Amino acid sequence: MALTFTGIYKQVPIDSKLIIPDVKPSIECIIDTYTQVVIDKEVVIDTPLTYPETENAPPYDQLRKVIVTGMVVVKIKYSALVPDQKVHAAHFEIPFCTLIEWPDGPPQGTPIVVKPVVEKAVYINEDGRRVFKAILIRLEVYR
Repeated sequence: MALTFTGIYKQVPIDSKLIIPDVKPSIECIIDTYTQVVIDKEVVIDTPLTYPETENAPPYDQLRKVIVTGMVVVKIKYSALVPDQKVHAAHFEIPFCTLIEWPDGPPQGTPIVVKPVVEKAVYINEDGRRVFKAILIRLEVYR
């Protein structure tokens, strides 16, 4: 069965610092990064809300929402400040959860697929132990 893009999507920023584990040596410089989004759950839910949210604009469309939970998997390959083994990698899993509004969407329980797209992923070595990450993912809803 072919999936069709519904036109419904949401961009989700994931910004924070990653701390290199104590068992790993400090970062000299970042060599490469890997970013992947794994979706754990995608569910359409009914809400008591209508869209648009004005009393003078009938007919009303029921506002449904999509709950999306998942994990951003990050791998940072870096050169270390040690003489013996120069190349190391640190792995991180960052959970996320978001709601996507879907005016006049299908009823609760309708099977859907949410496809993630990593639009941007920036990693900046701050001080050898901390890496600032700025990730922007787009979650597209398909039926």
